[in-house]
Amino acid sequence: MSDIIFHHYDPSPFGEKIRSIFGFKGAEWKSVQIPRMMPKPDIMPLTGGYRKTPVMQVGAHIYCDTQIIIREIEARLPTPSLFPNGSDYLGWGTSFFTDKALFGICVAIVFGSFGDQMPDEFIKDRAELSGGNINIEKMKAGLPYSFQQFSSMLDWAEQGLEDGRSYFLGDVASLVDFNMYYCLWFAGRVPEAKAVIAKFPKLNAWMGRIAAFGHGSQSDMTSKEALEIANSEDVSDYTGEIVSVEGHSKGGQVTVTPNDSGRIPVTGTLITLTSQEVAIRHTNDIVGDVIIHFPRAGFILS
Repeated sequence: MSDIIFHHYDPSPFGEKIRSIFGFKGAEWKSVQIPRMMPKPDIMPLTGGYRKTPVMQVGAHIYCDTQIIIREIEARLPTPSLFPNGSDYLGWGTSFFTDKALFGICVAIVFGSFGDQMPDEFIKDRAELSGGNINIEKMKAGLPYSFQQFSSMLDWAEQGLEDGRSYFLGDVASLVDFNMYYCLWFAGRVPEAKAVIAKFPKLNAWMGRIAAFGHGSQSDMTSKEALEIANSEDVSDYTGEIVSVEGHSKGGQVTVTPNDSGRIPVTGTLITLTSQEVAIRHTNDIVGDVIIHFPRAGFILS
């Protein structure tokens, strides 16, 4: 089985979500550090232009977005499961709350608190990624509101642990826990946010249990080595799976675009289309053919 190669940077919150899952699974993986902002010359050939972090690579198969990354990790390393007792709906459903509503509050707290210290080019990059304008002064002015929202959402989590359970769904960790954890990890770099978290003792103890999983067993790899691996693997016989046609045909030219931020279309030949995945064959001069996998929820296929 090919190595898991993870393209990320250490302060990445969504990177931390996956790194924590690697720890839970006891995974062995290769770490490729990528730039925090554009340009990203060694990741673009793999993703066809998809620019968000993180990205997972297995040979010439590229997984974009944490949702499809988690699905692939679960398929490759099914034990321990991220979905104990049939909790799939809760795991995937809470991810859309944490990845959007809660994470949005955390971003407002971090940028409102540290925005003055961030380089102008980084602010510009994140504004382009989000498809709008990042107004640091507005975020600073809105910090009291953001902290109120943050505290209210954490109170929900504290209530979820009120009966003494170790994790949100009981005695074993699940995707619900990792969905929540990375947001608090991210916001907690702000001292005032860390102080808010400290007001919830059960949540604090829970964070310690998640952190104790660590990040698995990682070893470093260069971005050039990752490109060579993708280029060396022949995926010409990869057939994919077409279950849901929806007006598309296998082998047809399509684009896949995130529907929230980083709305850059990735173009290729349709090879897989199911209720939860779309995969395309993408070709460029640097890596040749790669199979790029995306989730269905949160992405537009056209």
